[in-house]
Amino acid sequence: MKTHPVKLETDVFEYLQDQARPLESVSDVLRRLLKPSKPRPRKVNEPPSHIVRRPGALKPLLEAGVLEADDDLVHEQPRKGLVHRGTVTADGWVRVGEQDFPQPSPALKACVGHEINGWARWTHQRSGHSLEALQAAL
Repeated sequence: MKTHPVKLETDVFEYLQDQARPLESVSDVLRRLLKPSKPRPRKVNEPPSHIVRRPGALKPLLEAGVLEADDDLVHEQPRKGLVHRGTVTADGWVRVGEQDFPQPSPALKACVGHEINGWARWTHQRSGHSLEALQAAL
């Protein structure tokens, strides 16, 4: 690598020394300070921060007071001994793990691994009713 001699004023050199980490050269310090940091990678299904995502399919149930933000959704597979859980978000999406889904069916599909009717199969834990039954009650 080609190097170039550079003269630095004392206060600038002292600042670079203060910023240096153990075994880091002046070039390394300058590179770290001047190179823009990488943006945080977005999670799957996370919209860019400047975009407001549209309301999810459960938003009407939230507005009617049938569901509340952070309500738990459950789907049991007794023969497999599995219980899948989701959470209703404030904007009507379904959160499963770290992912958010605008519709109940894709959220449940992410859990079970195949096409499934999330409206019929997710149970609202607090009421004990399916999302389909809650929607029909509206």
